[in-house]
Amino acid sequence: MPKTSETSVQQAITAPIRAAGAVGLAPQQLAAFVPNISRSTLNRQLSALAASGAVKTTGAGRNTRYISSTPFTRADIDAYFSIPWQQRPSAPFNVALLDATPTLDADRAQRCGLIQAIALPIDKRFLASFLIDWSWGSSVLEGGTYSALDTEALIQYGQRNLSKPTADAVLVLNHKRAAEYLWANRMLNTQNVCAMHALLTDDHALLDVLDSDHFLPEHQRGKPREFEDVNLATSAYLPPFRPGTHYIAKAFAQIIDIANSLHPINAALYLMTRIPYLQAFANGNKRTSRLAANAQLLGAGLLPFSFSDVDKADYIRGMAAFYELGSMHVIEQTFIQGYVKSVVRSSNIPASMRTLGFDVGAVAQVLVEFVNTGRKPVDPRALVFLV
Repeated sequence: MPKTSETSVQQAITAPIRAAGAVGLAPQQLAAFVPNISRSTLNRQLSALAASGAVKTTGAGRNTRYISSTPFTRADIDAYFSIPWQQRPSAPFNVALLDATPTLDADRAQRCGLIQAIALPIDKRFLASFLIDWSWGSSVLEGGTYSALDTEALIQYGQRNLSKPTADAVLVLNHKRAAEYLWANRMLNTQNVCAMHALLTDDHALLDVLDSDHFLPEHQRGKPREFEDVNLATSAYLPPFRPGTHYIAKAFAQIIDIANSLHPINAALYLMTRIPYLQAFANGNKRTSRLAANAQLLGAGLLPFSFSDVDKADYIRGMAAFYELGSMHVIEQTFIQGYVKSVVRSSNIPASMRTLGFDVGAVAQVLVEFVNTGRKPVDPRALVFLV
């Protein structure tokens, strides 16, 4: 089936599911809304939509019902962002989006922790590898130009790539220092998050990085903004600006309190989206939120998220969709897919499987489907990851 035709079929299927709200629809009810779609095609597309997280299932057998997991499909979101940002309606800050929901449902959050049966020990040896993966992966999401090999050479041997900007080397090293701080201070509180922000945005008084937007002057580092207004490039979102009221600091403290009440996986996704949504700091919000997310994972004994396998385009689109539409659909799937790959790479894969040519991407995709649907994998390579 051509991609455009498949997209139109999925839109026809998801429309009545969304309209049914929290009650959802049974397959036989849904079939009445799409009489031109064969039952086999309907079942196949429902499986694909469930695997992608666009719809959720409740019940089993004859009692199975399909419920929309988001008011917007990926096609809806892509169509919205095909409009230039200057022509999209303004999206003022909505305090309701600081609430604990929307986020992953409890079952999917729990299943992210159930794929860590062969996780490597989170020890000093693990830290050495994680520092490289995290510093590279997160820096790339900030627009850094260092490759994985550049990052390894810089962190392990102090060898800078002289053909690339000094600012990009400092960006990588700041990520390393902040992650080391996190490793020693895993409690999630405003003090630790502010300390990590200060390390991530430090310019080290270097003259040749002053023109970079990766860094902040000392008086803005590690402090929630008060008199700094921020505008996001190419976005219709308008962050809050209430100078002299301490509103940002109070809302930031509220975010930390809420995160501490959530399941660690949900807390990680919540922090990753809400700190940047508030724009708690004058700059460096997204990288701070990614590191803060790892505080909850490490604190719970779960593998941290390196962000080295996150699709940059989906990450940007997902964050923008949350800012402007309040939709978690794209960013939650970007989170799940990236975290699952991070778990696979941070696992002690049996030698018998590695010697046969272990396909990280293929196994990760099977585990993503398990997280989204709860269906136990049949692929033996994926089964070894299940607790």
